[in-house]
Amino acid sequence: MDIYEVTGYRTGTDNAGVNFLDPADAFEYINNGALYRQELFSRLGFTTFTSSRLDGAVADGTRVMGIFEFILPSGLKELLVITKKMLYKFNTVTRVFDQIPTSSAVPIADFAILANDAYVSGTAYPINNSTLAPPRLNEARFVFTGKGMSDVYFYDPSLGANGEVKRYTNVVDNPSYVAPASGALTNAYYLSWFGERLNFFAPTVGGLLQAQQILYSGIRNNSGAGDDYNTVGSGFIEADTYEAVRGMQILGDQIILNFQRSNWSLEKTRDPFNPYFIRRIPSVLGTDASFSSTQYNYEVKSMGKTGIIQTDGRQSLRTDNKIPYFTRDEIDEDNFELIYGGFDRFNSMFMFSYRSQGSQLNDITQDKVLMNNYEEGTWFVYDLRFSVFGQTDKGIEIPWSAIDGTPPNPASWHSMNTTEEIWNKIGTSDNKQKTLAGDDLGYIYELNQDFDDYYNAITGITQATSAAITVANHPFKTGDRVTFEDIEGMVEMNGLEAVVIGTAANTIIVNVNSTLFSPYTMNGYIAKMIPFNAKMKPFNPYRNQGRRVYVSHVEFLVEGRNVDLNVFVYADEEEFPFLFNKVIMTEGTSSKNRQWKTITVNQESNFITFELNQLSQRAQVKILSMRIHAREGGFTSA
Repeated sequence: MDIYEVTGYRTGTDNAGVNFLDPADAFEYINNGALYRQELFSRLGFTTFTSSRLDGAVADGTRVMGIFEFILPSGLKELLVITKKMLYKFNTVTRVFDQIPTSSAVPIADFAILANDAYVSGTAYPINNSTLAPPRLNEARFVFTGKGMSDVYFYDPSLGANGEVKRYTNVVDNPSYVAPASGALTNAYYLSWFGERLNFFAPTVGGLLQAQQILYSGIRNNSGAGDDYNTVGSGFIEADTYEAVRGMQILGDQIILNFQRSNWSLEKTRDPFNPYFIRRIPSVLGTDASFSSTQYNYEVKSMGKTGIIQTDGRQSLRTDNKIPYFTRDEIDEDNFELIYGGFDRFNSMFMFSYRSQGSQLNDITQDKVLMNNYEEGTWFVYDLRFSVFGQTDKGIEIPWSAIDGTPPNPASWHSMNTTEEIWNKIGTSDNKQKTLAGDDLGYIYELNQDFDDYYNAITGITQATSAAITVANHPFKTGDRVTFEDIEGMVEMNGLEAVVIGTAANTIIVNVNSTLFSPYTMNGYIAKMIPFNAKMKPFNPYRNQGRRVYVSHVEFLVEGRNVDLNVFVYADEEEFPFLFNKVIMTEGTSSKNRQWKTITVNQESNFITFELNQLSQRAQVKILSMRIHAREGGFTSA
């Protein structure tokens, strides 16, 4: 009998008689799970990033259009969030996002971004002007705009208690500003501080979109030329193409520009009057999603409707050879511009949030995230409604004496035997690098938390034909599958599975008839059920010998809390499985964190396919090893 280990720490053939299969190539698809360090994980694990993980929305509750880490000239950092209406800054003392007031010569009611794909671009660009009274040299400022905005804005943290938002192109708000000779600057798709200049990519100038151009200011000096677009050293540079700019990323000492059918590089010169030159990079694909561009490890990746492309400034290559038809078959091409790219530095993963084909969401937003671990060459999909990604090392820092269940701390911190968080991580996340995401309802999430995902405290339940659940502001959507726990009074709800059939600001309506249930008294949680699914490629290591495969049994090394893992086994890629087994690992059954579980197969076929499923609201399962015990069977019929 041969042993084939599918997930483990090694690949290749071992002299001990175990054949190690590379898990990156063993699975056909993985949904709501990931291969990381050759272990198979279910769920992503995230929580809201504010005072309480149960209520994490910004005040206006509109779609998050940008998350930025603003580094001040002093080296201090601020975490900024821009929604369709307002700018917010994370307050590390109160642990909430404070709205930054607007104070402009021309009043700013709100940013009035209408389209869900009109994302915001921003950059730190310090004020530098000795002619102002008083002079302002190297003082902090964050400049931002987007194709959905009617102006360019800047955040000045030195004004007022929380700083102020003003109009960058208004000379009263920004006395250093001088418009280009060709007309007023209205907005741009992207902007960056590069080459000691402020650069606008695909700007709208004089009422015309310049889709192939970059507008750059004069070189930053003490006379304020860094805000002057009609001075020596300022101007336009244009790509020699009719294609439009569809992405921008700084990569070392160059900027990678993604166009509709090509990639270009913007590089510095030594000539202050002609600061840049632009060159075309040989390319096999173009970019169709304007904010899919993301970079890490000297590579920029972006999405086209016919594939995913990466470039390092020298050449451009397809990077989706394992999923070559994904962008064509899985993404809703009518809403391709919704795609937003990000990077998870904790797990070395590129992330692309997108709207799927046939999405059941009632509103136009993303419903899935495609992830790519560039170190291990793995791809997988999560059912997540993230609009944008960002990063920060800001966070909550609490002394041990203050870690308790009193607000604004979550109630789960009340005592050591009730909290589910890891104790050495509670309240000590300041200065730790974190990956963040925003959504359509104004929530900010911290990824890689290993628990909960969509999870809210309950404060009331009605006795009705369709029960109405009262909660704080919540991220649930119509169609979500949910379950309940720890409810007192209406205990009949505990453990039930239901579907959300309607929502409001503080209410979730589910398809549960609670008319005859006991009255609700207190406590309880509602959680979204997360369906994990991983299907292996058809298995037969003896196919090249013209033999069928006989599988006697399969062993799983499982780690998890209250894990309920379903294993389906298919013969010859039939539509229905011939075997269904449930691998259960219950807390308290063993002193070990990991347990071996075995299912008997006893089947000979041309191919045998294994599919793993789990539907849970909180528990994450980790499959550390999967050992298939097999031998060659009879001759194949073909």
